[in-house]
Amino acid sequence: MPLMGAPANRLRYKGPMTELTVPTPLETVDLTMTDGAIIRLRRHGNPDGPRLILAHGNGFATDAYFPFWQLLMDDYDLILYDQRNHGHNPRHDDISHHDITYFVSDMDSVLNGIENTFGTKPTAGLFHSISAVTAVWHALTVGWRWNALVLFDPPLVPSPGHPLNEIAKSFELLLSDWSKTRPYRFSNPETLAEQFAGSKSLSRWVPGSHALMARSILREDTETGEWVLCCPPEGESQVYKTNSELHLCPQFGDIPGPLKVIASDPDDPNVRSPGLINQALNEEFKHAYEAVPGTTHMVQIEQPDACVKIVNDFFSEVGFGP
Repeated sequence: MPLMGAPANRLRYKGPMTELTVPTPLETVDLTMTDGAIIRLRRHGNPDGPRLILAHGNGFATDAYFPFWQLLMDDYDLILYDQRNHGHNPRHDDISHHDITYFVSDMDSVLNGIENTFGTKPTAGLFHSISAVTAVWHALTVGWRWNALVLFDPPLVPSPGHPLNEIAKSFELLLSDWSKTRPYRFSNPETLAEQFAGSKSLSRWVPGSHALMARSILREDTETGEWVLCCPPEGESQVYKTNSELHLCPQFGDIPGPLKVIASDPDDPNVRSPGLINQALNEEFKHAYEAVPGTTHMVQIEQPDACVKIVNDFFSEVGFGP
């Protein structure tokens, strides 16, 4: 889900901003995907703990979820990665490969690379938004490779004929159209951070998150001195369009392992389609599910403490954890 904010929802930002600093990784490893794209792993936390693998939503970067995953560092061995062309990863030349099909293949390559590099151990996945959709598709097509899986507000789209199909599909296509023309260049990260901080729809984020998000999704263009989005807008748009046509919901009950969905508040008037879809999926399939009151799609950045508690409680229930 992108960082949208219509002009009517703008608030005037009044600084200064709180500073959030992601620590230096314990280790960094570059993996080469099947088509030559590079994905950079970063290891944080406790190497002796159970392993958690984390990734992010479309157009975002995993560093920006630091308010959430910093609370897991004492007990867990964290492996962070960004989807291709996001965050720390170098740009891959073939933008036609920037799509969910390749995200699924990348997830399998990442899992293999982690085991080859760091060894095997009990492992859970914590994935937000499009990486959660990726994890669902991976589990259904490649196979179950987790001790537990936690999905944060996956923007799944029900099949045609479902009462929520048109709502979910229309929203994904709206995002696809928007992302094609989103601003791409900025004079500095602070400019983008102030835009985020001034958006009413992003006002629930914990202090410091707007600046951290801006730093995490931009990189400097050394030729011009400007800052550009790591994720190319045409690639972001392509992902939303593909997601609008996936229709994985009927197979959701076929996921074989311990699974929990942590969702945005479906009763909040500002919540978009993922909160409604995840409530409906829970009613149909009865999997472990919890909506965090008062949250929108960026649930981990809005209520990190609540999310960590739900994660740890779920891990205790399924026998996973320190």
